[in-house]
Amino acid sequence: MASEHIRFLIIGGGIAGLSTAWQLARLGEGPRTTLIEAEDHLASHSTAVNAAILRSLAEDPVSTTLGLRGARFLREPPKGFSETPLVDAFGLLLTAGADRAEELAAWVESMDPAWASRFESLDADQIRRRVPWFAGDVTRGWWFPEEGRIDIGALVAGFTRGAREGGVGIRRGVRVERLMEEHGRVVGVRCDSGEEIRAETCVLAAGGWAGDLGAGVGSKLRLKPTRRHLMVTAAESNLDRSWPVLWYFGSPEEGEFYCRPEAGGLLLCACDITDVDPDRYDVDSEVRRLIATKASRYLPELRDARAAHFWCGVRTFAEDGRFVIGSDPDVEGLFWVAGLGGSGMVCSAEVGRLAAEGLTGAREDRALMAALSPARLTKPELG
Repeated sequence: MASEHIRFLIIGGGIAGLSTAWQLARLGEGPRTTLIEAEDHLASHSTAVNAAILRSLAEDPVSTTLGLRGARFLREPPKGFSETPLVDAFGLLLTAGADRAEELAAWVESMDPAWASRFESLDADQIRRRVPWFAGDVTRGWWFPEEGRIDIGALVAGFTRGAREGGVGIRRGVRVERLMEEHGRVVGVRCDSGEEIRAETCVLAAGGWAGDLGAGVGSKLRLKPTRRHLMVTAAESNLDRSWPVLWYFGSPEEGEFYCRPEAGGLLLCACDITDVDPDRYDVDSEVRRLIATKASRYLPELRDARAAHFWCGVRTFAEDGRFVIGSDPDVEGLFWVAGLGGSGMVCSAEVGRLAAEGLTGAREDRALMAALSPARLTKPELG
């Protein structure tokens, strides 16, 4: 069955697709936009299983810029976007041992000075006073009082409601079999049901599945789906619910570790990363032991805490770690909103804005769009 012709067909109903749909609706393109999601529920994969942490600072200055702008949206969303606050701002503390203190300091120094009032630099003694329960070897730290936990449910609901009210058609349970080409241009998708949906531009916002769909029509862009595990402990009577998010950058041997309050217990992560097939992966019991080992070392008062929940999710990256937003340089009619890694929730509104402006030609942030363009990753190497 052929469908009505539309301008923008967004493939993927996670945070990337929903934020893009919402921003397109704000630009008046809602009635000519359709979003399709393979599952029966929107945002049921990576969006639903992430750590929900608002952390704006990143290694890459471009990513930090996106994070700071995204954080501002989360703190001050447009009127009517959400009935509840999008952020529980109980604070975030980034800490580092001697091996990585200078590295993190360089990240901070690369920030626009206009954001300097948003954080405070701490020495080792100040860190100990703020988080006396943490036993890691710390040298320096940075305190971000306005950051904390994101309400993912409210964020997804806001994008979804706004997109629908702006005229975007949202269809669930529509699984794409492949992108369709005619005369070297992507013209729509063929679904596993046999239905064909045609559009002027197909927007790949399919997370871990985006790379294979693009490769099927000759795109040179390659993305890497990876797995990360999270654990939540059972409720503990001696756990202070006012604890901040703590993100620790240890030695190369220690790696990273973070924790935050969750449901009376603690959410814990050993910052593992493993390449996976997004259709075939499961939890790894070895990582569960790794989380328990790190937690026992860094949080000795809670070393006897029991695990209440243990799960994993997919985080998809481009080769250089930056997001991929823009038109495919080799395949006409194909636009990418992918490779959001672990920062999609924080940067969601900004990702959607850049994508919508790129799709409609309203490119106000040309430097950012160039930094995120798929073309940066598909240029032939000079030999």
